[in-house]
Parts: sequence; C-alpha cells; structure tokens
Amino acid sequence: MITIAVDDNINVAEEIVRMMGEIDAKGEHTAYSDTKMALEYVKDKLPDVAWLDIEMPGISGLELATEIKKLSPKTNIIFVTGHEKFAYQSFKLHASGFVLKPVQKEDIIRELDNLRNPIERNDDNGILRIQCFGNFEAFDRHGNPVIFQRSKSKELFAYLIDRRGALCTNNELCAILFGDRVNDNSLKSQFRLYFSKLKQDLGKVGAEDIIVKAWNSCGIDTSKIDCDYYNYLKGDTYALNSFQGEYMSQYSWTEMTLGEIIMNSDNY
Repeated sequence: MITIAVDDNINVAEEIVRMMGEIDAKGEHTAYSDTKMALEYVKDKLPDVAWLDIEMPGISGLELATEIKKLSPKTNIIFVTGHEKFAYQSFKLHASGFVLKPVQKEDIIRELDNLRNPIERNDDNGILRIQCFGNFEAFDRHGNPVIFQRSKSKELFAYLIDRRGALCTNNELCAILFGDRVNDNSLKSQFRLYFSKLKQDLGKVGAEDIIVKAWNSCGIDTSKIDCDYYNYLKGDTYALNSFQGEYMSQYSWTEMTLGEIIMNSDNY
C-alpha cells in the first residue's frame, strides 16, 4: 500500500513511517512536515492511507484532510493527536480512524484492519495469488479466480503449494488424490489426466510454467506465486492477521500443516 504521514514534528511522522515499514515492508511510506509538499505527494501518488497530525501551524490536520479528499477521495484519513477533544470534529469529516499519541504499532494495525475504504492488494509478486487460509483458491494477476476443470486437478495443485516447492513423486501424489486405492495402470492414467488438465488450467492464465517437472515427480516454482501461507512463514503482518485458524479447509490431508501453523503462531 501507499501511505503518507504528516506532522509538524517530522520525528513523529518518521516514526509512523518506520512502523508502517515493519507492517507492510513492500509498500511505499513517506513522512512530511511540510503540508504543501504533502499535498503534492497526494496529488501524484493518491495514497491509500494518510496519517495526519491535527494540530499543525498554518494549516490544521482537519483542513489538510479536506484538501486531501478533494485530490484523492478514496484515501483513508486517520488523525493522530494528543487530545481526544478533536475526535468529534475528525469523524464529521468521515475520517477512517483516530489514534492518540504516542502512537503504538498495535494502534496502527487496528486502524489498518478497519479502514473505511478497504485496500485491494495488488502485489505483483508472481503470476498467481494463492489463498491457503480458509478454503484454497488461486487468482490470476487481475484478481480473477482460476477455473479448474477437475476438482482433483485443483487438489493436486493445492498439495504442490502445501509442499512449498519440494518435488513430489507421482506415487505420493496418487496417494493424496486417491487414498488407499491400488496404484495400478488405471489409477496412473487418471493421475496423468488430472495433471494434464491442471497444466491446461494454468496455461489459460499464463501460469503454466509454475509447474516444475522432473523424472516421475513434479513441484512448483514458488518464486512465481504470491501466497498468504508463504508470507505468513516470513512473518508478514498482513498474512499473520489474515490467519483465522483455517488452512485449505476443504482438504483433510492439511491437518499436519495446520497443526504446525497453530503451534508456531505463539512465536509471533
């Protein structure tokens, strides 16, 4: 996301930017003490969030918010002040939020989780965006769901995502897809069909090269996807907050990974 912090005390604005950098390391976060420069930035960047001190010389944060809304109507205004008396005035301007100084990281996270204008994440970190928390889903770079011709093809892809780039043998994949059924020629033929359909499905969204094929095994190129589970493992705050106790809920074989996530969640 793109955010701006404005305070006549530049140290305060820079501290907010520092915390935003920890919360959203891939975003663009900028601090200003000069309101005119801040407005030029808003005009150019149309930020997702503006953290505004209310009491500033020359132009107050309330007046600055009005000007920002003219330039960028969807910018979420969050007022930052040391006085609760300004709360009523701030909400008359349809502000997204209000935090008291000194600002704490948990205050920022709370406000980001409750924005008036939700931010669509347009991370360009890969060909596909993968959702593991809740039900498993895959989305193309435009945010459209990937359509899988066969449910088993989707499950196959989900398992490869779960394995995080590790090569999986065809026998292992057959065991996941078909359980205790005898791995005979008929089963192998079905597996080849589902694998072929998966390649076709990914090809339709320009993502066929996500699949890495080796002798009698396959995996995925993790560098070509943006995945909430992978981001969670990296400690990404957005991903940490998005985990609500469910992981690829439609598949029973995910219980081990879910247990590991829950066990490790105490470390965050």
